[in-house]
Amino acid sequence: MAWRDVVSCGLIVGLGILAAEMTRRVERRRRRFSDTPHVNFSSVWTLAAALTLPTALAALVAVLLYLHLWLRSWRGVAGIHAHRVIFSTANVILSCQIAGWAAKQLHVVPPGQEAGIWTAVGLASVIAIYFTANSTIVGVAIALARRSLSFKRMLGALNENILELATLCMGALTAVLLTLRPWLVIVLFLPLYALHRSVLIRQFEHASTTDSKTGLLNAASWHAIAAKEFDRAHQHGFSVGVLMIDIDHFRDVNNVHGHLTGDKALILVGNAIRSEVRSDDLCGRFGGEEFVVLLPGSSPDAIHAIADRIREHVERTVIEPDSGPGFHVSVSIGAAAFPAAGSSLEEVLISADNALFAAKDAGRNQVRVVKSTA
Repeated sequence: MAWRDVVSCGLIVGLGILAAEMTRRVERRRRRFSDTPHVNFSSVWTLAAALTLPTALAALVAVLLYLHLWLRSWRGVAGIHAHRVIFSTANVILSCQIAGWAAKQLHVVPPGQEAGIWTAVGLASVIAIYFTANSTIVGVAIALARRSLSFKRMLGALNENILELATLCMGALTAVLLTLRPWLVIVLFLPLYALHRSVLIRQFEHASTTDSKTGLLNAASWHAIAAKEFDRAHQHGFSVGVLMIDIDHFRDVNNVHGHLTGDKALILVGNAIRSEVRSDDLCGRFGGEEFVVLLPGSSPDAIHAIADRIREHVERTVIEPDSGPGFHVSVSIGAAAFPAAGSSLEEVLISADNALFAAKDAGRNQVRVVKSTA
């Protein structure tokens, strides 16, 4: 182990601590929103260490940075316990060892020397290997802890994964700068800080517009976006469909199986709705057991077909309570469209709501579509 490696280790740790101190308040707030694997930006420094330092010093970097994060940013935040930090640290150390080994095999250590297209390809491969190792370990741990194979919880949201890849790319860039021009690393601090804050703003926006149980839009956000969609429909003359969806006998689910199972039913119904509509359709929860979907540019036949697919999907979905056998729920759906069923969002919503009551009066687990109010 050369003295230069020790100095480089100290430099990386110092830079990592400085970056963490700059974003400490932002990081504490971000942690409170985290329900999936959390990106804390330390990968910028741990990957740089894996690419430029011996394995023992790279591990030391991970330990010191995570110890600092625990002491300064995470301790006292609800749900963040010491054993979780220890697991995360061990995971990062293992991922660094794997990435460092891969970098040596691909001859990209140290980065920046004899750089060329194959060096770039090698660095991209190392990033992919680090990301895969880290994500796999976290995903398996979450699955074992929760005894569930929810891939969203195991792997995290797409945006979080993209953010982690972006952080690893900055880590590779940091390694190159440390090898060629160490003093240039300082230019990374402002982008890191800006990225931290932009992610926090996105999380605030998501929390303020999203229903916490289902992940769908809440009523206020859905209504605001739907109103703008109706304005565009007026301007350009295209149709807009609305579905009002209500879970049948939902009160019985809560009374018989408990509110936790009722929440599970809401989540599964929300997932069923989301899976049967297009990516640009607007899904929301109106409160209680009622959901709403906006279908821009859909014909009456398409609206009916989508509603029926949702009804069938929910009907075959099994709700698994904490104890006892699984059971099924059904939904009643009322549908209406602009301009046939009304000239405004409120009028179309009223028409769809009336159709929903008609579906319930017809025996539930039905779809009723308003053809025209004229």
